[in-house]
Amino acid sequence: MPKVADDTKNQAAWIAAIGEPTRLMVLRILATGEKTVTELAKMCRVEIVNISHHLNLMKAAGLVTAERDGRFMRYNLVGAKATGTALELAHGTGVRVFIPLV
Repeated sequence: MPKVADDTKNQAAWIAAIGEPTRLMVLRILATGEKTVTELAKMCRVEIVNISHHLNLMKAAGLVTAERDGRFMRYNLVGAKATGTALELAHGTGVRVFIPLV
C-alpha cells in the first residue's frame, strides 16, 4: 500500500479517536497535566473501565502515552500544546486539530 494511503488511514484513525465526547473531555483534562485513570474517571464522572477503554483507543491512535508509576498508569498527551484558550494537537504527518479549552 502506498505511503500516502497509510498516512491517510493513520490520520483518519487519529481524528476519529478525538471525535467522541468523553475523549474530548479527557483531552481537555490532560491539557492541564498528567493524570491517572482513577483521577480521570473522577473528573469525567465516568466508570474507570470506560475511561480505560477510551485511553486504550487514544493510546493506539497515538494521542496519549502511558507510564507506570507504582501500581498506577499516568497518562500524558502526545504532540499537544495548550495555548491559553485552545489545545493544539499535532499528528506526526502534520495534521493539526485545535480544541477550545473554555
